[in-house]
Amino acid sequence: MSDVQGKKVWHQKDWVVLLIISSAYIAVFANIQGFKALLPLVQEEFQISRTQVGFYSSFYFLSAVLIAVFSGRIVDRLGTKKGLYLGAGVVGLMIILHALSPTFWLILIFAFFTGVAFSIITPSVNKGVLELAEPAKRSFFMGIVHGGGGFGGFLGAVLLPVLGGLVGWRSALLCGSVFAIAVALCIFKFYRPADVQVEAVEKKAEKGPRSLKEDILHFLGNRYLLSVFSMGIVFGLSISSVSGHFPLYLTQDLGFSPTFAGLGLGIFHIGGIFGQPFWGLVNEKVLHGDRRKGMFSLGLLIATLTLFFGAVVSRVSFSHFAVLFFAFLLGFCILGVIAIYFTAVSELVSREHIGVITGVALIFPRASTVLAPPLFGLIADVRGAYSVSWIVLGAVVLLITLAFFYFSGKYASKKSALDG
Repeated sequence: MSDVQGKKVWHQKDWVVLLIISSAYIAVFANIQGFKALLPLVQEEFQISRTQVGFYSSFYFLSAVLIAVFSGRIVDRLGTKKGLYLGAGVVGLMIILHALSPTFWLILIFAFFTGVAFSIITPSVNKGVLELAEPAKRSFFMGIVHGGGGFGGFLGAVLLPVLGGLVGWRSALLCGSVFAIAVALCIFKFYRPADVQVEAVEKKAEKGPRSLKEDILHFLGNRYLLSVFSMGIVFGLSISSVSGHFPLYLTQDLGFSPTFAGLGLGIFHIGGIFGQPFWGLVNEKVLHGDRRKGMFSLGLLIATLTLFFGAVVSRVSFSHFAVLFFAFLLGFCILGVIAIYFTAVSELVSREHIGVITGVALIFPRASTVLAPPLFGLIADVRGAYSVSWIVLGAVVLLITLAFFYFSGKYASKKSALDG
């Protein structure tokens, strides 16, 4: 088997390697989402306000945004294997420090460094998938791996609060941290990246490798790539707005119980677990690997669903089952974007630049994740309900998606210049 990088030499079965790569995501998301699920117990012990509780996500994502590009370069230098086990291992150690912390403000500092470790995971995962998969399998494999993150988050959010109620939140966190460290050790012991015998087709600039600054400016100067990055904004706007407000929407606007609202958010994430590999497979088998059409189709579906929530679900009485089905569809489509998005940007560069371009690509959804939820909530506060928030979100997603499709077609000839 070969691709533009050279000839692949397999040391392990594809599915075994894929499971090992995915295990890093499962362990990290189980701990991060598990801690967020334990925040009511943390709040009770430290007697902190809701605003202070909200700082946890801010500190976590702040570091993730700040070092996204640098973490990509680190992964390019360290390699996939070291990036995976170091990322998972450091997250495990940070969670231990969470459990031992005497103050909440110290936990916020540890949250910042947890975000740093998490930033190493995503470029490592993407690089590992690109090393593993031939072009016809890439977005499908990427969907499976990123779906593993949703599975880990679901497990952590369900299991750690149960443990917290039995043995306390600190002991529950220690259990989660042991899991992350165990996964890191397994990756160190068993992961064998596919060797790539790089042939003459690999491009080398005569003046030698570019610096990180030159790489970033080179990528950001490519108009085709910028158009692709806009779909990262679509993902960030959608996932953060929905996940940040969906329980409140179900209770305040639709009148459902808090228990049902939590179930609705869980079903949203379950939709993502199934959606990511499904849309990856559709992109490969139905759209024949056309990443542009795949992202455009999902953008239209997300816009349609969010407009449907604002114009129909908010105004018409639906059964509990119907609302859960709509929540599943939201997760199925919104979370489906990310696998095709990362596959698309990673395929535009040579192997040694995958980490950097992944880091640059992460800036757009993560920055959107920081900004979108407050605006989504502000519109709801002004209007007294979430219906207009949904409509505004749908309209913005639709405009960005249409702009992406137009400009990506206009500048398609420039995508081959990225490694030049």
